[in-house]
Amino acid sequence: MKLSSAVLFIITLVIGIIEILSGLSGNAIALIPSDVFGGLVMLTISAVFLRGLTHREHYAFYEFGSIMLLTFSILYILVMLANGLDAVIVGEEWNIIDDLRIEMILLPLAIPGTSRLIKERRELPP
Repeated sequence: MKLSSAVLFIITLVIGIIEILSGLSGNAIALIPSDVFGGLVMLTISAVFLRGLTHREHYAFYEFGSIMLLTFSILYILVMLANGLDAVIVGEEWNIIDDLRIEMILLPLAIPGTSRLIKERRELPP
């Protein structure tokens, strides 16, 4: 679990820094948009994973970071679907590739921590 936290920490840190730098410079990279606030959210998620590496109850930080990453990924998927629906309603062309973001691709990495949290929650006494 600490290995997963370390990997997710590095991935979210790098993506957050790239998003912020591309947002400040105005140069977008494929799948990584120039989004300063999205980059700040990714840095916040990476800080949660980092704290999990140093804390005694590391599993809680891993699970919470996974929930944050899952929520952020689902949010961008909903934005992409809303853009597609808007294009259909208005009758404009829409390319799904233009709305893809790296956060959507990170969704599968958030599933193990989230499923662990759900499993632990079921084992709690009422």
